[in-house]
Amino acid sequence: MTVSIQATSKKYRGRKAETYDEIRMKQRRWAVENEAVAAMVQDLKRGTTVLDCPVGTGRFLDTWKKRGFDFLGVDYSDEMLDLAKSKGWPKGKLVQGDASALELGRQFDVGVYVRFLDLIDESAVYRVLTCMDKTVRKRFICTIRFGIKYVPKANTAEHDEKKFSAWMKRHGWKETERVPVFDAGWHVLRYDR
Repeated sequence: MTVSIQATSKKYRGRKAETYDEIRMKQRRWAVENEAVAAMVQDLKRGTTVLDCPVGTGRFLDTWKKRGFDFLGVDYSDEMLDLAKSKGWPKGKLVQGDASALELGRQFDVGVYVRFLDLIDESAVYRVLTCMDKTVRKRFICTIRFGIKYVPKANTAEHDEKKFSAWMKRHGWKETERVPVFDAGWHVLRYDR
């Protein structure tokens, strides 16, 4: 089975959801991503609106609260949302939703899409980006894995960097920061417009 948005939306349930933090917190990639995201929002003011999608278990909650941001977490998995709630995620700040078909009725200053784009197929990436582009005004932070061409694998996908960059540029986004996550093609990227 290759990666797809359908498979990913069903993946984070049961034991996979329960052990999500425990397994990932041990990974070097987890720490690099956390540090990169925190640094990429360091210049933003209190009250900045942030869309955390998918929010998962709410790993960035402390960062959003510490910075005084107005945030909303979206995830497809009700089990991941329950885990985020158990960490003290504020009531009314979590929504179940599909990142490729978001209709939130509002816009956000910043969109943070970590550990997601490398888990979905190429066509889904562009559906997600289209929704993000309508929902996020100023800054987009994501993780993605680039390869020479789009290569779907069982648990991750490598996306075409030139195609991704061209799409972002065409929609008015400029890459302003890039943090490589070891030598496996993953990057934490920041785009502004």
